[in-house]
Amino acid sequence: MNHKLNQLLERFATRVRAQIASNSLNLHGIDPDDVEQEVRIRLWKAIERDPNAELPASYIQRVVATTIVDAVRRAQVRAAEPLPEEDEDGYELGNTLPGPDAVAADRRKVEEVARCIEQIPPRRRRPLQLYLQGFGLQETADLSGLTLDAARKLIYRGLDEVKARMREAGFEE
Repeated sequence: MNHKLNQLLERFATRVRAQIASNSLNLHGIDPDDVEQEVRIRLWKAIERDPNAELPASYIQRVVATTIVDAVRRAQVRAAEPLPEEDEDGYELGNTLPGPDAVAADRRKVEEVARCIEQIPPRRRRPLQLYLQGFGLQETADLSGLTLDAARKLIYRGLDEVKARMREAGFEE
């Protein structure tokens, strides 16, 4: 498979580079080498899907074109996103360390969330803990021995219960 990819790249390298260069990607803050690498990855995946496929010049050209379009779109999205004045934790940018009060408040919140989770029924607790650890709904269902629908309901009920307990404890956020 690598042999076939190398042959393709050798045969079309000049055309690929010329097509990439003709699009003035630097004006968008895009490194042409990154686009070329993405083209190589897409061609490799195409060969991986069908090792016997013959990839004509028109296919290579289309891969290059779609890769360029995708790169420009990503660059435009990044350029359109405003920089936040504060990060998601409410700390001003530039102030890299939170103050002692913020650290203490965060620690208290974490401890209270853990306490609230321990108080919910075990049937809801396990799926909620897995979900909060970053497992997806299907993974949580599988690990808990539940159907996807049951896991979803237990997670959302558990979240609602934890939120209610947090409000009762004086945490409004």
